[in-house]
Amino acid sequence: MVETKKGIEFAFLSLAIGLAAFMVSLDGFIVNVAIPTISGGLGIRDDLGTWIITLFTMSSTLFVPLTGWLAQRIGSIHLFGIATLWFSLFSFLCGIAHNFPLLLFFRVLQGAAAGLLIPLTLSLILATFPQNKKSIAIGFWSFFVMVAPAMGPMVGGWFSNYHWAWLFYVSVPIGLFCGITVVVLLWGHKEEKIHLPLDWVGMSLIFLGLGTLQVALNRGQLHDWFRSPFITTLFLISFLSLTFFFIWEVFQKNPFLEIYRFRKWNFSLATLFMGTAMGVLFSSFILDSLWVQSTLGYTPAWAGYTLTPVGVFPLLMYPIMGKIVGKLDRRIWMSVSFALYACTFFWLSHINLHSPFWQLALPRLVQGIGFAMFTIPISLIVIEGVAPERMNFVVGLFSFARMMFVALSIPLVTTLWIHRRAFYRSRIMEQTFAENPVFTDLLARFRTLPISEKQLDGLTTDLIVSQANCLGLADIYYLFGWIFVALVAGVFLLKPKSRATV
Repeated sequence: MVETKKGIEFAFLSLAIGLAAFMVSLDGFIVNVAIPTISGGLGIRDDLGTWIITLFTMSSTLFVPLTGWLAQRIGSIHLFGIATLWFSLFSFLCGIAHNFPLLLFFRVLQGAAAGLLIPLTLSLILATFPQNKKSIAIGFWSFFVMVAPAMGPMVGGWFSNYHWAWLFYVSVPIGLFCGITVVVLLWGHKEEKIHLPLDWVGMSLIFLGLGTLQVALNRGQLHDWFRSPFITTLFLISFLSLTFFFIWEVFQKNPFLEIYRFRKWNFSLATLFMGTAMGVLFSSFILDSLWVQSTLGYTPAWAGYTLTPVGVFPLLMYPIMGKIVGKLDRRIWMSVSFALYACTFFWLSHINLHSPFWQLALPRLVQGIGFAMFTIPISLIVIEGVAPERMNFVVGLFSFARMMFVALSIPLVTTLWIHRRAFYRSRIMEQTFAENPVFTDLLARFRTLPISEKQLDGLTTDLIVSQANCLGLADIYYLFGWIFVALVAGVFLLKPKSRATV
């Protein structure tokens, strides 16, 4: 356990840990809106530029389970200091990378540090706050983690107007402040160190299985899925690796992932709900950002502004939710939250090519209310009854599962959008014939413009593509709405809170 600090020391310690969580979460999303800018600066295609996001996500996800093992070997405080300095170093190196392969290499190493910090920040916050204020501690941590994805596109848009390197440089002073502050304030604190053996076989299998699965999902559309021997081989390797991983872990005394914890009904459901909600929400952030830039002509900064409102209510609500979450059944908080999400996604499914800014931003503002109302109850369910010395392992397992949902959801949803766009483009093209009065009227209006026939064909094609993009995204949002309706019903499968003190 970390010695409880008071006064100014407690404030600085909490702020440093919270900012570290914010920094890591921000860096996962700050690059999203700047992919075209980075790709252009390095002279590569946009589809290759997405590997900057993919490899960071893969690396951070795969290194999360190592947190518990490393924390027991060298101590949580030392690990935090090393990880923050490591993150700062490779953030700087990402900024000065002069070619694409070098940037990807540094991005992988930056992601590895991020993977260690994600569960470590939560376990340190829980250890820093008094035992009877766990809900407030989770609310404090959740604020930093959940607001960052909303701010990421906006901040990314700002910096990409100057130079994309600043997307990475911004993390350097934050990381240095966080690492130095925590180590200085907790210097001399003694932690029990346990030298457990590392499950190298389990780690290798999960790295191979999830790594190949992530690559297959990201590149499947480009290579025509199972018609490609390359993609088929990746899926086969992933399936065999993950199958052997689960068999291997069952019989291990010190497993790489404590998958036996999924025997607990509430833990399994809470992980499923959090993973699904985060996967849907973060996928919608990506699609929204891509759509408003490619179809509505928004700048990266304005694309960020459409998402930023989601962070307004968490800023106000997390301090309050930490105090009142125990007043009602946790399932009620979660069901109201998921119902709000369902309503906002049904609302967003009515977008069109003339949707004003407020129609995109206002639903995100409402979603911010839901953010605060489900993250704290779910986190409390996950850590319920967990011994302090196992906290890093449990938080690591939960974070790993949540991040895997997000990492796998983004390519799946993006692929679904591509298919819906192609479907609507085909349907619209079927209506572009001379006997269709709507089409002929549109052509007549276009011909009043001072453009050539070739330009007219291009204008017509652009309009068809834009409309197909919009209709495809509307379908995705409609599907998201029904997913949250299902989550509302599923919440009541959770068992009521146990009598154990949380």
